[in-house]
Amino acid sequence: MPASPSSRPACLRTRAILVLPVACICLALLLLAAPEARAAGFYDQPPFDSAELTRFIDDFPRFRDWTKRTPDLGEAPHPTVDANGLPGFVYSPAAGAEVERMGWKPDRFFCIMGRAAAALADIEEGDALAGANRPADMPQVTGAETELVRRQLSSLLRAVLGE
Repeated sequence: MPASPSSRPACLRTRAILVLPVACICLALLLLAAPEARAAGFYDQPPFDSAELTRFIDDFPRFRDWTKRTPDLGEAPHPTVDANGLPGFVYSPAAGAEVERMGWKPDRFFCIMGRAAAALADIEEGDALAGANRPADMPQVTGAETELVRRQLSSLLRAVLGE
């Protein structure tokens, strides 16, 4: 028997009462999962510590010199945005093999490279790179990472610039 026009609002109300809690639960689960999804990707690695940054500073000049001597390097290592819109990093198999010869896991070496560069930019630009102003290929860095870069700023700049 078809619902009468007066019973339609009651029917809709009953359906809403049944569907609304399920929709709220789904929304809550999506909101809880979203930060993990945003953090996934190349930079989903632990923050670097003082020992790792010091090792990176010590090894980077050797890597930089290798890139200058290697004509068939392929694509130069650089920040990028991955398919999910997250900051990432691209490096050639040759660059990965070189940092492995130096005793690094390539993803870790290039993660520290990207984060240290982002920390340098944050130090230089301050709040100008916050929120929507942050380039899509620039990873977030922790306050501790920024402070480590600040403390080792002159050594890091010498390593990067080759002075």
